[in-house]
Amino acid sequence: MVRCRAAPLLAVAASLGGATAFSVGVPAGAPWAAEVPRTAPRAAAAALEHSTPQGAQSAETSRAQGIATFAGALSTLALLRAAARRRAGARRREASVTRLADGDIEIGYRNEETGETNYVNPWEERVDGDMELVKQGVKQRPMGNIYHEYTGPVYKQVPVVEGLSFPLDPRKYREPLEPPPPGAKWGDGRSPDGNWYMEVDGEDPVQYWQGVGRRKAACAVVRLFKGTGQFIVNSKDAREFFEHYPYRWMKAIEPMAALSVKNDYDCIVKTFGGGKSGQAGAIRLGVARALQEIDYNWRPLMKKAKYLTRDWRMIEPKKTGQHKARKKKPYHKAERPRPTSSRAPPAKEVAHEKMCGAR
Repeated sequence: MVRCRAAPLLAVAASLGGATAFSVGVPAGAPWAAEVPRTAPRAAAAALEHSTPQGAQSAETSRAQGIATFAGALSTLALLRAAARRRAGARRREASVTRLADGDIEIGYRNEETGETNYVNPWEERVDGDMELVKQGVKQRPMGNIYHEYTGPVYKQVPVVEGLSFPLDPRKYREPLEPPPPGAKWGDGRSPDGNWYMEVDGEDPVQYWQGVGRRKAACAVVRLFKGTGQFIVNSKDAREFFEHYPYRWMKAIEPMAALSVKNDYDCIVKTFGGGKSGQAGAIRLGVARALQEIDYNWRPLMKKAKYLTRDWRMIEPKKTGQHKARKKKPYHKAERPRPTSSRAPPAKEVAHEKMCGAR
């Protein structure tokens, strides 16, 4: 009889490896030791005692089988250890989720009966009156973006990153140490209440709405303020910036003109890259996105007019080895060289050359 640690695992490993003999030495009298009987047949043990060629061959066979058994046991133990680690990791994650749920942080869910959630997604906006049209069968689904259901941690109805505890540690994070209120957006330079503010001439902060647009190689950052209709681009009047070209000026401000709010807001733009035409298209997209931040109910009209659609048309780049982007080099069939004759010139031609040379 042989004593072995983790006897059940090794017995399974020995059976999987097709073992005929397996033994592991451990200190005698260990409280966790278990006995595993040898499975080697008595005939193999008796053959080892004789010094005949058949006995030597049997010994080599038994040795090879023992090596195969040991390798099978090691591989089985590695698999079982990996499975144990996965189970331990799952238990740790479940424990962390349980700890989060015990405090102010809970897990996001949706009530299937009422459709309500315990969190507020500020980017999941809807147009007024869409739900009534959906119930009447006029519309297929509500207008707006579709988001997947959130099942992560939620703190005061605000989705947060897993593993954080609020208020945040001021030694590791900058202010604000608390998430924004429910329904308020964050990021993009917003204040804690979800809006944009700018200080003008040291006075109280003024709220503005921002949008970023791109066209060709141009980019524009648009900010809209409550005002009287000023249109400033790169610290210049828009007409002067576009060189008094009315088509580009009108193209840039077209979304505000279509909604009849041109004289209700001041438009301050910072644009760079590309040319005047590309910058006008970039400003147009940025203005439309800023107007969507002001009132989401304007989105259907601007979307239908394609003010919110990024124009991906770009200039075709020139190709290496060709004249231009599309123009190709013409194809000419190669002319075959004329074969040279190795025969001697006629006698008449030789006499003629001599006469010409004598003259």
